[in-house]
Amino acid sequence: MRMVCISRSNDIAIGMRLAGIQSFFIRGENEIKEKIRELSKDKDVGIINVTEEVYEIAKNELEKISNEQELPLVVKIPNTKWF
Repeated sequence: MRMVCISRSNDIAIGMRLAGIQSFFIRGENEIKEKIRELSKDKDVGIINVTEEVYEIAKNELEKISNEQELPLVVKIPNTKWF
């Protein structure tokens, strides 16, 4: 099984890739929801990491995955904040 990440932050996507995690840098809300649906049907995906921002965009889809499927697990990670 593999772990993937969906982010609207290029910094997070690059960091995940450097850690060996397949990452998707997606800006559009519809594209994010489409990618989540696609990954939730992939039997090889065990964990979907999403940033807080992505979670808020696709909250209904992600909660449906968590409630109705054993896998993949959905993990929310913090957004990066620059001061």
